[in-house]
Amino acid sequence: MKKLYLILGFILVATLSVQAQYARFGAKVGGGLTTAQGDDASSSTLDHLPGFHGGVMLSYEFVSRLAVQAELLYEQKGFEYDEYPISTTEALVDNLRLHYLTLPVMLKIQKGGLFAEAGPYAGYLLAEETQVQRIERNGSGSGNPVILGDYPLRINDFERWDYGYTVGIGIEMDNGFSMSFHNSGGFKSFSKDLDQKNFGFKLSVGYLIPAPSAEDMMGR
Repeated sequence: MKKLYLILGFILVATLSVQAQYARFGAKVGGGLTTAQGDDASSSTLDHLPGFHGGVMLSYEFVSRLAVQAELLYEQKGFEYDEYPISTTEALVDNLRLHYLTLPVMLKIQKGGLFAEAGPYAGYLLAEETQVQRIERNGSGSGNPVILGDYPLRINDFERWDYGYTVGIGIEMDNGFSMSFHNSGGFKSFSKDLDQKNFGFKLSVGYLIPAPSAEDMMGR
């Protein structure tokens, strides 16, 4: 039995060596919509915020049509306050934007030109940008809100590290160009005081150096 397992192991290693094992480099850019989820992130008082992302990719195919893809991305996340109550008389409005450097690492499965991928990500907060203002709450919902002043926020009000999941689907052409759609969500709050986790969707266009041909693989 041990000899059988050993033989099967050699066959598996040899098969994997013949079928794939190559790296591809590339880049991607795109846009998306982000918001927050959590106990302190009601969908009725938070709106989605558009943002940009872009960076580089490394895809390592270790079995035919099965790869690990790592990305290093600059991403804009955040949301828009829509009369978010902070007291019985005051609420918040306008944008809260967070700038991250993120590292998603995903398992990628491909069938023809279509692919699906999923995995964890880690992110580091580079900067925050806020235009948040305090307004007087208007219970009747009529008339223009009275602006009471700015609501100052600093980078120290936020957690520097973020981590969560990302899942996506897409299509990749033979020339290496691709289009993909992803959803990502944080596992921990980015706020030090509130339960608010990053959540969003993004659409990307990318390019990976085309995969080697079968003749190139056999000639190794």
